[in-house]
Amino acid sequence: RDGTEFPIEISLSPLETEDGMLVSSTIRDVTERKRADELRFRLAAIVDSSDDAIIGRTLAGIITSWNTGAERIFGYTEHEALGRSISMLLPPEGKAEDPGILDRLLRRERIEPFETLGHRKDGRIIPLSVTISSVRDAAGNVSGSSKMARDITDRKRAEEALRESEQ
Repeated sequence: RDGTEFPIEISLSPLETEDGMLVSSTIRDVTERKRADELRFRLAAIVDSSDDAIIGRTLAGIITSWNTGAERIFGYTEHEALGRSISMLLPPEGKAEDPGILDRLLRRERIEPFETLGHRKDGRIIPLSVTISSVRDAAGNVSGSSKMARDITDRKRAEEALRESEQ
């Protein structure tokens, strides 16, 4: 009425009647849906452009999302990682993820960032700084988790060099 333009969705449905063919139309304002889509697009762009690995996984530990930072840090493409167990990123022996993390996530406890080791596709073991958070579904139930990992190899080398120079 005031001349403002806004996005709409139009649905047309033919109806056969005794008097002939009629067309029923529904016009819906989709402004809010468009805003939500734009917000999701911007968030996805932020995640994808991060240098940190950002990995989504199910409660069973199956990888459901994989950004370019994860590809750079771990060496696996998105295609190679999706659908596989998160355990492929853990070293074969030595430090592994605390099995109590899942229980703590289900109790909605905050997991403090921690340092651990990761296993790259090329077999190298690298030091990581990791943050794990729960992911909730529309009903608020924990449905998985997100894992953000940063390669701290350079920092560990610098710390070691400092220790050596102090000695």
